[in-house]
Amino acid sequence: MGELTTKILLGDCRELLKSIETNSIDLIFTSPPNADRRKQTYGGIKPEDYVEWFLPISEQLLRVLKPTGTFTLNIKEKAENGERSTYVIELILALRKQGWLWTEEFIWHKKNSYPGKWSNRFRDSWERLL
Repeated sequence: MGELTTKILLGDCRELLKSIETNSIDLIFTSPPNADRRKQTYGGIKPEDYVEWFLPISEQLLRVLKPTGTFTLNIKEKAENGERSTYVIELILALRKQGWLWTEEFIWHKKNSYPGKWSNRFRDSWERLL
């Protein structure tokens, strides 16, 4: 086993990923901005543009991840007018076409989530870990 190295890079992943060596990362855990959230911080990616926005990033993630590495994506679709957006499902399918393997799906049960006031659905207290 080689020397364990920990390195923290701070910046825009779209730029920083270019400087990382191919097949050099063991674990990638990311929680990109959800669609139409944090507009002032991230610009608020529209659900219909989300897959196109994320694929160039995931292409670089695939390049830097070792063949034996693990990629975990924390993501949550938004609900509007009582209906969930499908951009997460569309992203999963697009990632598979890009060469990613979809091997597991976990649920992060958020016990301290906002109670919400939805008359037609349960409290939104979970997020996907793909």
